[in-house]
Amino acid sequence: MTVNTADLLDLMRRRRTARVHRPAPVPDAAIEAILEAGRWSPSAANRQPWRFMMINDDAVKVRLRAAFLAEAVEHDPKYRAVTEGQADLLLAPALILVCGETGTKARYVNAASIGDRVQEELFLLSMGACIQNMLLMAEAQGLSATWIARAPRLAPVRAVLNLPDELRGIAIIALGVAEGIPRVSEHMRSPVSDKMLG
Repeated sequence: MTVNTADLLDLMRRRRTARVHRPAPVPDAAIEAILEAGRWSPSAANRQPWRFMMINDDAVKVRLRAAFLAEAVEHDPKYRAVTEGQADLLLAPALILVCGETGTKARYVNAASIGDRVQEELFLLSMGACIQNMLLMAEAQGLSATWIARAPRLAPVRAVLNLPDELRGIAIIALGVAEGIPRVSEHMRSPVSDKMLG
């Protein structure tokens, strides 16, 4: 079976990082499709390190936002401004916490010989592939999506989510119902010729 590559490339071009999400509820079927896309991601040695948590409770979202903002208070103004700009995204209609099970790194067949640094690289590459699959499926489902990377790594946010030590928060994907199909223009990306070596 072949897939229409033009449609697939168009989907990739349309994917955007949303700065705001409409308050409309996200359909359960769309969430299921996004989780399934994550489940079928490639991973180093097929270790499938991802773990997911749905965050639908509005009170928990408010606590997450407060924890995220509180952590930024002791930082410089630029750090605080970025945090304040992202904080309301934690109130999106649906949030998916994407975690990595760190113990999977030690279960690579050649874990001892490749060492900790390479294990970590393979772990993060696997998690990035998972998140990208999920973001593309969100676009395919007509949703707006935001990849929030810093929040789930912060101790106050981890405390709100009650994450066990063996799980590392990698990203929170904030989701809403998109208002329409984003416009694509060629200037949004450098041409391939600019990225070729040699």
